[in-house]
Amino acid sequence: MESYRLTLAEIITHCCDVRTFRFNVGKDIPYRPGQYLVLSLDINGRETSKAFSLSSSPTETGFIQFTKKLTDSAYSQALKQLKGNDACTVRYPMGTFTFEGEHPKVGFLIGGIGITPVRSICKNATDRRLDADLAVLYSGRTPEQLIFRHDFAEMTRVNKKLKVVYTLTESTEAVEGCRSGAIDEEMVLREIPDFAQRVFYLCGPPGMVDAMRSLLTKKLSLPADKVVTEDFVGY
Repeated sequence: MESYRLTLAEIITHCCDVRTFRFNVGKDIPYRPGQYLVLSLDINGRETSKAFSLSSSPTETGFIQFTKKLTDSAYSQALKQLKGNDACTVRYPMGTFTFEGEHPKVGFLIGGIGITPVRSICKNATDRRLDADLAVLYSGRTPEQLIFRHDFAEMTRVNKKLKVVYTLTESTEAVEGCRSGAIDEEMVLREIPDFAQRVFYLCGPPGMVDAMRSLLTKKLSLPADKVVTEDFVGY
């Protein structure tokens, strides 16, 4: 892990106060898909640091990026004040929530903004044409909160070994291309029938991650060493 002074190149607004912060890197710094960075900001004269999963892939050169749902916290408010060409202190790469083809079959059970490292992993797998079968169940409250849906549509178009299933937990009407309800045992059995052959990656709010871990290890009897987790906590 190294510390760098990087320039903010672009802020991309998605929806629901979700934004992607993209930084220029003059020299590409190696990192593994799914790893995270730590961004330090000055808040009321005090340096404050938070960790964010990289939503960019190592195959996307010249920049790195992270994506966050902004809240009313002091740190989020400081992020909102950032502008293009601002310089920030960034430390990376860190983390073990990674995948580079180590397993022939992988499943992802994802909630909300937890999709960010999975976008990195799937983009890398697609660009590098990894011979791995990837199945993603992605849960959001509403269609607008399914971040990177366009990116995943393009990935599945070119990567026939990538399957993405969307499900909505708070939509009041049917939405084309989306299931309804939270990820549960029935959904996993229906959408990933070969689940026993896969290593699963779980990412999202801590409560959701705990529920998915219990679903896999208790209801579906998967060994604990076939479940990799990453908790997301808002700041």
